[in-house]
Amino acid sequence: MTFVNVGVKIGDADIPTKTGLKNAIAANPAYVRVYGTSEFGYKPDTIVSLLAKGDKYTVVGPNPYTSRKWYATISWSDKLDEWVVS
Repeated sequence: MTFVNVGVKIGDADIPTKTGLKNAIAANPAYVRVYGTSEFGYKPDTIVSLLAKGDKYTVVGPNPYTSRKWYATISWSDKLDEWVVS
């Protein structure tokens, strides 16, 4: 398992709340874009539905560079067979 630091967007817009992220992923993970924020290692730039299911993606939002108001983790749940936000 790998932990990856990421930011998230819907289109070009930041997601303002953790609840907004949960709702967006529950509605359609293909609409949520994930982008890497680390200067080192793996830097994804894709949609949630294409992420590696064994990894955990740590999110800082609404913007990891300018506004760190909430934190979340996106991961795959084998039990629920879907992406979850905690």
